[in-house]
Amino acid sequence: MSDGFVHCNNIKKLPGIILAAFLLFFIFMPLSVHANDVVVVIDPGHGGDNHGALYGDYIEKEMNLIVARAMQAELEKYEGIRVYLTREDSNRDISLRERAEFAAEKGADFLFCLHFNMSEDASLYGTEVWVSAFDEFYAQGHAFAQIHMEAQREKGLFDRGIKTRLNDGGIDYYGIIRHSRDLGMASALIEYCHLDHVYDQPYYALGDFQLEAFGRESATAVAQYFRLSSAILANDFSNFPVPYVPLPDAIVRPDISPPDVAQIELISLDEAERIAVFSLQAEDYDSHILYYGLSYDGGESFELLEPFPPGMREIEIEVALSAERDLDVAVLVLNAYDRKTLSNSIQLAALPEVVEVEAAPPLLAEDVFEDDFGEAAQDIAEEAADPAAPRPWSVDIHEQMLILQETDKWLLIAIGVLAIFVLMVMVSQIVRLPRQKRAAEYEYDDSHADEAAEDYDDDYDDDYDYDYDDEDEEVMY
Repeated sequence: MSDGFVHCNNIKKLPGIILAAFLLFFIFMPLSVHANDVVVVIDPGHGGDNHGALYGDYIEKEMNLIVARAMQAELEKYEGIRVYLTREDSNRDISLRERAEFAAEKGADFLFCLHFNMSEDASLYGTEVWVSAFDEFYAQGHAFAQIHMEAQREKGLFDRGIKTRLNDGGIDYYGIIRHSRDLGMASALIEYCHLDHVYDQPYYALGDFQLEAFGRESATAVAQYFRLSSAILANDFSNFPVPYVPLPDAIVRPDISPPDVAQIELISLDEAERIAVFSLQAEDYDSHILYYGLSYDGGESFELLEPFPPGMREIEIEVALSAERDLDVAVLVLNAYDRKTLSNSIQLAALPEVVEVEAAPPLLAEDVFEDDFGEAAQDIAEEAADPAAPRPWSVDIHEQMLILQETDKWLLIAIGVLAIFVLMVMVSQIVRLPRQKRAAEYEYDDSHADEAAEDYDDDYDDDYDYDYDDEDEEVMY
């Protein structure tokens, strides 16, 4: 009886035991499931009154938030990761310390700070990543940055490098990186591109979908770094080859010196093509050369900076010669930290353009007929065109053409003289006509002269009387 009683009591307690087990399972299951999750905090740079870069209608704080939201949405499609944003809207402004503390409270394995860039003279372009200069924080940041930069290079952006920066106190310059290191978190500050440069504008200026693309690309780089997988995206990065970056032996200091070598030399000068070719030697012993820019006035102004090929020490540059002014050619080179060195200069004199006068086509045999030199000219042309025809003259065809041209000249002169003679005859005839007319009139007047004279005498006697006061003196009227 006692055994059966005990057995019955155990059976009665069983539902309570099962219920307690289920409660314990559901209470501790989230902890066990999330215990090994990767925790990522994304920080959209700036916010509130801190607008960040302003370029036209673009406001950096708003752009950063669009990228961050797209990055979070993409990362949440992967298993084994939790993602947080330091701010959810553009009106909230929090300090850099508060951002890092928020990430630490979430237990972040990595803090990613997102930004867009501008330069003082709008001359720089490209993408870059800033990381801590210290210990494992440098190694972790640099490993991620390599993955991220490769994706941006494939996209077409210019690679400005993975860099460190120190303040006057010798510690990390950027506050978000400095505070993250203080709190034991790896971090990276991403500068996607330069808003104020024509080379970078095609990557963001077409609409928000380009900003969202930045976010998805950064999310993929994070998933690859942490070797995550996504059934939704059909991505499995569990075996992704994350770059190995050894721990630095000392502080990884930035290059604060200008490039060590910047030298140009004239290789060739083609006046026909109006092109001068220069060799440019450029080198930086502490980092590498990023850009070069041509100057035609000895360094007063420069053309757009062009990428210097990675790993190269010498390149060739073509310069078009000017027809209006002398050129004072020099080249500016910039290293990874935008330190500058100006090369020597070489003068090129202006090369005026030569106007080519098109030569008259040679006189062909068939063209002779157009001038109508007569049968003799036609015979000469026909014989000249027929190599087998006998040639009565010892001169060649060119001399014959000269003879014909000379004949034509004298013919024109003769025609001109004849025309002048005819003109003179016509003029003389015109002049003589009035004289002949007057002569005919004179002959008519003479035939009646005597009769007119007689009538005149009769009339005169009738009309006039003469009185004499003295028979010896005549009074005349």
